[in-house]
Amino acid sequence: MSDTVTYGNEEKGPIYLQYIRRSGPFERTQHMHDMYELYYLYEGERMYFIRDRSFLILPGDLVLINRRELHATSDSGDFGHARVVINFSDSFLGSALEEAPYLLDALSIGSPVLRLDLQSRRMVQRILGSMTDEAREPVLGQTFAIRHYLIELLLFASRFIKTNSVTVPDHVSPLHRKISSIVRHINAHYADEVSLEELARRFEISPAYLSRMFKEVTGFPLVTYVHLVRIQEAQRLLQETNAKVITIAEQVGFGSLVQFGRAFRQIANNTPLRYRQSSRK
Repeated sequence: MSDTVTYGNEEKGPIYLQYIRRSGPFERTQHMHDMYELYYLYEGERMYFIRDRSFLILPGDLVLINRRELHATSDSGDFGHARVVINFSDSFLGSALEEAPYLLDALSIGSPVLRLDLQSRRMVQRILGSMTDEAREPVLGQTFAIRHYLIELLLFASRFIKTNSVTVPDHVSPLHRKISSIVRHINAHYADEVSLEELARRFEISPAYLSRMFKEVTGFPLVTYVHLVRIQEAQRLLQETNAKVITIAEQVGFGSLVQFGRAFRQIANNTPLRYRQSSRK
């Protein structure tokens, strides 16, 4: 690690920026959080699991991840990389979202990976370079400047998806394609009883191999992934409806309120009721 720049608090927000260069292997990281995420790779290669599949991320790729979207990163086999990651909330953008609601379009429309041409890469690197320079040392107007550059970056991404034919990168291998099909099945049927044995029968793969490959491709143990998908939907229901907690627990597939509460606290670091209260402030 020869260079690191960090600004903000990764856990509390409303803005977190980190540029880092690593020379060796880096263990997979798993996330599901209430902030948006932008990730740009300068050097190296990374595997990135997003939504329902894994992507091989190459230098010059811009990754866009929506709020509460499951994602994980890992080594691709080639060690060492340099990247910048930015997490931010709606509140950090302030009135800009009212003036320009399209700023977040690129995070919800089309592919989560933008493979940029050379001219676009230079523009993104200029913006990110300015943000990183601002983040190095406290200066007058530091937060204001970082917000300005973030808005510029989001505007670029929104324009890019409107003016370019953005295609989803191919699957890395047939195995990745099969695991993606399994993930999509879980995403659609999380409220049902989901078991390793049932998935193995449905997708004609041995339970042991499925368990091992699911973890290798997605970064999540299968049971953990099912719980994450269920809690993700529970968070939405807690925030957007007035349904009772026990009703939500049943709707998302948990067999008991105790099991739901335990899984919710482990993943969200909060109780369901406190999450509902904090998300509506």
